[in-house]
Amino acid sequence: MNQEKDGVAAVHSHGGIAVETDHSNAVQLRDAILVANADVVVNLTPQKANTLLSDGQDWKGFDKTLSVTTGALLTAVKDTDIKLLIHTSYSFLYGNARDATESTPQSVPGDDSIFKMAIATENQVTNSQVPNCVLRLGYLYGPESEDLKLYIKSFKLGRPYFAGPESNLGNWLHFEDAAAALVKVAEQEPKGAIFNVVDGVPVSFADFIDRFAFTLGRKRPARIPMWLTPLALVLVVTPQQVDLLKLSTTVNNDSFRQQFGWSPRYISYREGLQQTVDTWVSSAG
Repeated sequence: MNQEKDGVAAVHSHGGIAVETDHSNAVQLRDAILVANADVVVNLTPQKANTLLSDGQDWKGFDKTLSVTTGALLTAVKDTDIKLLIHTSYSFLYGNARDATESTPQSVPGDDSIFKMAIATENQVTNSQVPNCVLRLGYLYGPESEDLKLYIKSFKLGRPYFAGPESNLGNWLHFEDAAAALVKVAEQEPKGAIFNVVDGVPVSFADFIDRFAFTLGRKRPARIPMWLTPLALVLVVTPQQVDLLKLSTTVNNDSFRQQFGWSPRYISYREGLQQTVDTWVSSAG
């Protein structure tokens, strides 16, 4: 069973209505919202690229995806009676920042057009007449991550990966904790709010991948050296990946914790990676 069928089955099992649409088609989106009689709409499309695990490949051409799908969704919900649009954004858009709060100015990593569009679409939502809430999420991971599984093959083949500076920190969030946060917001409908949603334990990409290897019972994987020329480096990873790994960002999520009484089930990447590996082992057995 492919992932699409798995998703449909999961929706049906919880009493939901599964409707397939073209996310760039405002009419189809509006009709789907009306069929579902939805009170809350969640825009998860931005999260398709919210990972460091794909070497940045998911960001290719994503500025167009963000622009077209966000515009279509905003057009679609105008003709509905939804009570809230939840737009999911990114915690790394604070750039190089320490203990960033929701009021910390955003910064475009590497002055990249894709990240500029990420900020522009977030502003498009917050400046619209649609009741909205924005969640700035950490990098997502968990058992559902196919990109994470690919690292297992790389470990076996002894392939090095580009880790970026070990002193640069990023913010992470397990898929299950992201889902739980979305449920909290959907239930309480905090209109006009922006929240940081991360696990609260920032860590470098190097430490994240090393821990993943150790959790699998493998040795520390090799890394592509930092001194590799930029031209050679972009043959391995995208410029967006390089830009993100140049950042050191730590994010404060006190506002979300306090308002919703929320705390992550997986309080750090260590627990989250252990659960990920355990889930794979259990499903394989």
